Amino acid sequence: MSSVNLFRCHALLAGLVVSYICISYIASTWHSVNVAEGKAAGLFLKFLTDVPMMIFFVLFWRLLVLTYVKRDPNRFDTLKAEVATFLSDRDRIRGGLLGVGLMTGVMIAFAQLKNLIPVIHPFSWDFYFMQLDKALHFGEHPYQIAHVVFGWHYVVSFFTGLYNIWLFLLYFVLLGACFLRPDSLLRMQFLIAFLFTWAIGGNLVATLFSSAGPVYFSHVGLGDTFADLTNVLKEHASTSGLTVVGTQELLWSLHTSQPPLNAISAFPSMHVASSVLMAIFLSRLSRPLGLFATMFAVGIMIGSVLLGWHYAVDGYAGAIIATASWVLAGWLVRITYGGETMLALPQTQPQP
Repeated sequence: MSSVNLFRCHALLAGLVVSYICISYIASTWHSVNVAEGKAAGLFLKFLTDVPMMIFFVLFWRLLVLTYVKRDPNRFDTLKAEVATFLSDRDRIRGGLLGVGLMTGVMIAFAQLKNLIPVIHPFSWDFYFMQLDKALHFGEHPYQIAHVVFGWHYVVSFFTGLYNIWLFLLYFVLLGACFLRPDSLLRMQFLIAFLFTWAIGGNLVATLFSSAGPVYFSHVGLGDTFADLTNVLKEHASTSGLTVVGTQELLWSLHTSQPPLNAISAFPSMHVASSVLMAIFLSRLSRPLGLFATMFAVGIMIGSVLLGWHYAVDGYAGAIIATASWVLAGWLVRITYGGETMLALPQTQPQP
């Protein structure tokens, strides 16, 4: 694939990313609030430090498949040949690096705009989401239902662990998508849907319905409605090394620091939204991967309520936004590239 064709493949995505970055820059300049350069660099460095582990998992998984599924007697030679084939595919390498660069811009723009949420619209929707939660769940707080079913000590630790690996899994899937073949319609649909999910859900909707979440309910002056939940989480933290309490306290201290760094936003749940988007994407690649990702998304939804991060409606909204972003991205890809034979792929068997 020539450089011209490579850029044609990414023109739509690049245009959307540049627009997103420009909006982020203008809004931050207008409100005189910026994510420090060190924080922006930290986002990228966090991704880079995870890359070696991602590569290890891919190679280890492939070795297991060659050993126990395909029973290849020359599995190490086969694995070495597969790696060499991948590294010699210039189109995939160049397209992957371009994709990583564009997605890095997406995440920096997202962080910049998220930092503006309480500046543009201070937290004001928590009470209404609490009431809506009760109305949708037969007069009960969803966290109470979640703790009746899943409130055992080790189960709470399990859901805490799921939350802890979410970012790594997100980076893992995003990196994998970037290094699919650059002429893949499925790849382009996911990357654009990824941008829409974070920009529309994590920035626009989050700003319009600015809320902090159950664990911060009292912090925003709304009383002790969730005191039982915070007490349960603190009790769990006192006897478990795997806890969310320290992270929750750290985020609030950053939010109230000078200058503030806002990483708090309840509605919609971007943990759920991104997990649902990953499930949709991976189900198009592989049924087992799709099943795993779907179970993970369900676990994140339960954990978001169980651990006090979100109201249940935050997760429901996140799932809807991710699905709508996938549909919208698919429509844009089809009308933009539908007549391009260089991008045409079999719909039943997407190319890896």
